[in-house]
Amino acid sequence: MHMPESSKGSWPLDSSCVHEGYELKILKACRHHITHLLSSEVSHFFPGPFVQIQVVVALITGNNELFDCRLGAYGPGQFKVNGGRGVIEAEVKTVGCNYFVETMSTDCSGNELPSCAGNFLFLFPARFPAEYQIYIKFRALTGELLDAIPLPILTHHQGTNLFDYWDGHSLPLVESPISKKQLVGILGIPEGQKIVLYFQELVENGAIECFRRDMLCLIQHTHTSNHVEAKYQDLLLAVKVEESLILYQMGDLEGCKHAGKDVCIQANRNHSTNYNALVGRAKSVVSGVYKMEENFEMAEELLDSSTELLQAVVPNEETPINRTRFAALLCEKEAVMGITKSEEEKLEEFLKDVTLRSGHRLERNQSRIARSPRRFLIRAILHYLRSKKDKATNLQTDVSQRALAIADEYAQQFKRDFLTNCPMRDRAGFYIAYGDLLTRKGQYEEAIRLESKALRIAEDLQLQIDINGARDRLQQLDRLPMERDETGRRRRDLADREMEEYHGFQEPGCEVLPGLLMELDRAMN
Repeated sequence: MHMPESSKGSWPLDSSCVHEGYELKILKACRHHITHLLSSEVSHFFPGPFVQIQVVVALITGNNELFDCRLGAYGPGQFKVNGGRGVIEAEVKTVGCNYFVETMSTDCSGNELPSCAGNFLFLFPARFPAEYQIYIKFRALTGELLDAIPLPILTHHQGTNLFDYWDGHSLPLVESPISKKQLVGILGIPEGQKIVLYFQELVENGAIECFRRDMLCLIQHTHTSNHVEAKYQDLLLAVKVEESLILYQMGDLEGCKHAGKDVCIQANRNHSTNYNALVGRAKSVVSGVYKMEENFEMAEELLDSSTELLQAVVPNEETPINRTRFAALLCEKEAVMGITKSEEEKLEEFLKDVTLRSGHRLERNQSRIARSPRRFLIRAILHYLRSKKDKATNLQTDVSQRALAIADEYAQQFKRDFLTNCPMRDRAGFYIAYGDLLTRKGQYEEAIRLESKALRIAEDLQLQIDINGARDRLQQLDRLPMERDETGRRRRDLADREMEEYHGFQEPGCEVLPGLLMELDRAMN
C-alpha cells in the first residue's frame, strides 16, 4: 500500500459540499509494538504486548484533491464530516479478541492535523499471533456506504516474538510484520561484537588514553591484516561512534559533532550493510551536542531520525537509550524555555516508564552494558528534584514531599539494582543526583561525601559536565551550615578522605585488544 509522507501542504483542496463521488484516502499509517500500557498511577500497568496501528485518513476527489471539510471526533471510532453530513468510521472484525480504537486530531508523530484529516488509533493485544481486519468506511447522512478501505493486520507469525519485527513511523507497510535487519559482516559475528563491547566499556569508564591507544592499534591492524581492508570498515565506524561519545563526555562538542557526521558520510559512501545501526547511533550521540547548544529543534530531529533507523535493527538496545536522551532533552528544554502540554505528558510517560524498564531483564541480544535503565533513573531523580546535572540544585525552588519521595524511591532502586557493578560514568552521575536529594533533606555531610566522590570520578574520566556540576554543588554545600558542631567538618576534609578511598577503573593491559583481534582473524578465516 503506497502512502504519501505527509498530509501537510502537499494536497490541493476542493471545497465542494457534495459528498457523493468522494473517496477515502489513507494519508499516513504507522505501526508500533508496545510492551505494556501504563495507567495514571506508576504502580499499575497493563501487561502486553500490544500492536498499535495509527491510520490518518481524509476524503479526496477524483482529481486526487483533498476535500476541504472539517472532521470532528464523534465517539471512539467515528469522525463526523462537516457536523454530520457524512461519517468516517472504523470497524474491526476479529475472532474472540478484544481491541481498542480511538480518534485523534494529531498524526503519528504527534503533530496537529489539518481539519480535513483525522487519525484512527487501534490497539490490538499481541501475546499470541492474531489477525485483525480493519475497515475504514465512509457513509452518507442516510447511512449509505459510499466507500471503504480494508486493512488486514497480522500481529506476528507463529513461533516468533513480536519484538523481532520492525516498528516505527516509516515502514513501507503496516499490515504485515517486517523482520528487523540483522547485523551482518564483521559486526554480525561474536568476535566483532566483542571488540565493539570492549571499546564501549572503555567509554563507560572514561579510559580515554587506553581508548586512544587501542583505537590506533585497531587501525594499524586493519592495514597489516591479510584480509581486505574493506572488511573492517564497519568495525572501524562502530568504534568511531564510541569515539564521538567519549569526545562528548569530555566536553569537546565540535569534535563529537565532526566524528558523528563522519560516520554518517562514510557509512553512506561505503554502502554499509549495517547503515541503520551505525548512522542511527551516530545521530543519537550528535543530538546531545545540539541539546547542549540549546538547539532543541535540531536535537529532536536527529533523535527522531535515529530512532527510526534503530527500530529496524536487531539488536536495538539503542532505542530505549534514545528514550533516555529524549527525556533529557525535554528536561533541558523545560529549564531553558519551557515545554508544551503534550511534551509535559510525554516526559511524564517516559519517567513513569523508569521502574518498569529498569526491572526488565536484558533481552538475549542486548548489550551487557545496560545504560538505558541506569540513566533513566538518574534522569528521573534530577527531574523530580528540579535539578540540572551541570549546576547546583536551586534550593529556592520548591520541591513537594511527594516529589522527594519519588526521587528517593528511584535512588534506592538504583542502589539496589545497579550501584554494585555500575560503570564509573553512571556512578558519577548517580552520586551527583543522590547528593541533591540528600541536600534537600538537610543531610549535608553525606551530600558532601557523595559530591566529592562524583568530582573525583568526573575529573579522572574528564567528564566536563559532571565536573562543573559537582564543583558547583560542593561550593554551595560549603556555604550551608553543618548539621551539628561535632560533625561540622569542612568540605576539604571530607573530600580528602574520599580521594583516599576512591578506586578507579582498572584499565586493561596492552595485550587485551591484540588477543581479541587474533580471535577475530581466526573467525574471519
